[in-house]
Amino acid sequence: RDDLVTGVQTCALPISLLDLLFKSECSLCGRDSREPICDRCRPNLERLAHRNRERLWRLSPPTFVWGQYRGDLKRAIAAMKYSNRPQIGEYLGTRLGRAWMASAQRRKVGQVIVVPLPMHPKKRRDRGFDQAEEIARGFCEVTGAPLVERGLERVRATRALFDLSPDERRRELARAFRVGPDRERLIQLDRPILLVDDILTTGATAKAGKAALDAARLPVAGLAAIATTAQ
Repeated sequence: RDDLVTGVQTCALPISLLDLLFKSECSLCGRDSREPICDRCRPNLERLAHRNRERLWRLSPPTFVWGQYRGDLKRAIAAMKYSNRPQIGEYLGTRLGRAWMASAQRRKVGQVIVVPLPMHPKKRRDRGFDQAEEIARGFCEVTGAPLVERGLERVRATRALFDLSPDERRRELARAFRVGPDRERLIQLDRPILLVDDILTTGATAKAGKAALDAARLPVAGLAAIATTAQ
């Protein structure tokens, strides 16, 4: 029809064509789904929500997580990182954001600035996206917190950390981060910083990012992550 206000001609697409244009599949079961995780798989994911968030907030740095790193949540994170599915990161970020908004930790901390713990630029180019940034984007969509994507930058490429001891991780990550080009925005916003990452294991990556911000006298409230290996 002709729009009487704008004069632009528009038409309604058939439902079948819309389904074709927006067709996607569940990252866990492969069924057709407009969301990265379908309605059938979502309950399995929800059952992995972490039950001991208060204890994790007593870690250093204080840590808030959404779920346990096993089962379908582990599979979803792997699909995001290794099967080129950045939309899973944003989806999981919304789950993290909703949990944060309902938490006692959020009430204690108040308003925050969100800063993702970044990948090294070469690794980001190889992968095509930064998973922490995608998670942070979904988190901020739900919480309304400002996202400062370049609050930190990774200046030192590190080895894979999963098979290193805690001490080896700390040594590997020493001086891996520095405050990024958005430092002035962090100062102007004048709120505590909530770091965001995908997985918490030993906490060494978060500690290294916090150390860079501490050196610049920028306060860090803690870390928010999708999953943890801690019980």
